[in-house]
Amino acid sequence: MHLKKTVEKMRRYFDSLERAREKVLEQSREVVRASSRCISALHRGDMRAARRFLETAGKILKRAEAQAKSVPELLYSGIVESAQQEYCEAKLMYGFLSDGRIMGVERIGVPYRPYLGGLADVTGELRRRALDLMREGRIKDAEKVLKTMEEISENLMEFDYPDAVLPGMRRRQDAVRGIIEKTRGELTIAIRQHALEKELRRAKGG
Repeated sequence: MHLKKTVEKMRRYFDSLERAREKVLEQSREVVRASSRCISALHRGDMRAARRFLETAGKILKRAEAQAKSVPELLYSGIVESAQQEYCEAKLMYGFLSDGRIMGVERIGVPYRPYLGGLADVTGELRRRALDLMREGRIKDAEKVLKTMEEISENLMEFDYPDAVLPGMRRRQDAVRGIIEKTRGELTIAIRQHALEKELRRAKGG
């Protein structure tokens, strides 16, 4: 009889845990969706929409964090951390396109680990920005973006820890290096092409 009461108590606990998990999971998905829409708006050049999506993501993330803090199993499950990382990536990109700088962890407002993940992931969005600038013939601006990517990579290399301490960091470091090398190669080609076109225009003008 005593065992039955214990089992019932545990079952109520896990029922409550499941409900809380579903709620946090849905909130985290909403954060990811809003963050993704923010980045899409940024690439379209729609800063107003990007800001709106970013603010939405931030508000929902705060609710998810508060919910997770009340249940330790959820706080360390990785669900909220994934949302924090996506939000961080979007906010980093928004900040860069707003004032040309990469925000620090305090301004983003997430823990260290998701900040580093977002910092690594934003290099992919910066690469996309650099390619857009190359297509527009804005070579100098593309060079500035590449320089920012290189600075991010240099700083990420400071974190030489095993997966037990910082999961996935070495893989991210390798991925960032690959993105930068590819972008640098494409920028070199764009610079040469731009110089050639300039010479051809000059020759025609002469």
